[in-house]
Amino acid sequence: MKLFSTERTDVYLLTSDLADSLLLFMRENRSHFAPFEPLRNEEYFTLESVSQRIESAQSDYNARKCLQLVFTVKGENKIIGSINFTNFIFGVFQACYLGFSLDRAYQGQGLMHEALKESLSYVQVNYRFHRIMANHLPDNARSSKTLASLGFVKEGYAPSYLKINGVWQDHVLTSLVIPEVD
Repeated sequence: MKLFSTERTDVYLLTSDLADSLLLFMRENRSHFAPFEPLRNEEYFTLESVSQRIESAQSDYNARKCLQLVFTVKGENKIIGSINFTNFIFGVFQACYLGFSLDRAYQGQGLMHEALKESLSYVQVNYRFHRIMANHLPDNARSSKTLASLGFVKEGYAPSYLKINGVWQDHVLTSLVIPEVD
């Protein structure tokens, strides 16, 4: 289901009908994403596993726990990126986490910035979060630059934060604080 378009991208809610396209995106970028993700076994890259994860994400979306998006070049069908807003917390915190990835062949063109900017606006309008948090490896200059260009600020540094690619790794903690609008 297409949620919105930017100048150069179409952004979709991740649904079951996109399983084949998501699997292709994951397989084509497996080695590219590996340094930034947990270790993945072969089963992770099967259609059955991808379909199960999408079903789980849809259930969490319906329960207002997450919003998992994918995007394409405008007018095309091939998924080139993913944007995930997860761990929704409402009440006095009103926050979530952001994660994102982009096909290696499309890096350096500003497409992630463009899709993220509109996705952040969509989340602000539809969920009214006060804080969106995004963490990245200290040497991930692309993510750091993208987040900074969208207004995210460094809030801290967490040693041995997540087990990425089989190793406990430090992370830079950033957030975007959204002013309350009446």
